[in-house]
Amino acid sequence: MAPAIEAVLARLEERSAREQPELERLNGVGAAATRAAAPGLMLDVGPQVGRLLNALVRITDAKFVLEVGGSVGYSTVWLAEALTHTGGHALSLEPEPDKAVQLGNNLAAAGLGDHVDVLVEDAGAVIPRLAGPFDVVLIDHWKDLYVREFDAAWPKLREGGVIVADNICRPTATADLMQEYVEHVRNAPGAYSFTLDIGNGVELTWRTNTEEA
Repeated sequence: MAPAIEAVLARLEERSAREQPELERLNGVGAAATRAAAPGLMLDVGPQVGRLLNALVRITDAKFVLEVGGSVGYSTVWLAEALTHTGGHALSLEPEPDKAVQLGNNLAAAGLGDHVDVLVEDAGAVIPRLAGPFDVVLIDHWKDLYVREFDAAWPKLREGGVIVADNICRPTATADLMQEYVEHVRNAPGAYSFTLDIGNGVELTWRTNTEEA
């Protein structure tokens, strides 16, 4: 991995570690408290999931990656680094303007800006107008919108593509919403889905058959 990329990831991981005590306090109060404070927090996937995302892009030879909830770009950097090997491109959706600026700056510092387009727009408006096909999709934003985003992306996911949803196991404040999501995706046509307990837990949902509808 290029030194510039390693430096950006290390800096963001240090920031995440500093924010962790406050994030744990907010999660203990409830999901609404965390959401209110979200503009000032990274809310990142962490290094384990970052490496998983990087591997999935490489394994699927992804050419088009969709990131729903880019935040300040930690997961985006992991995705984009893998895209330098596959020759692909990513679209990152981050509706918070200040975070989108930080995301762009972090990509530029890592030398990855040419591999990602950043849109400051709600995913509910963007995904329906995208042609696809998607190879890898990351969903990592408001938990009450996970099912909406999955349903919009799933018909445009290629056979062999994968949707990754973060925060499946933690925090407990959103456990009910995540259980609903898991049940929903495991009943999707042509889906093979399971939970991997790394980081805060991720649900991996592969598209095994595009003919099922």
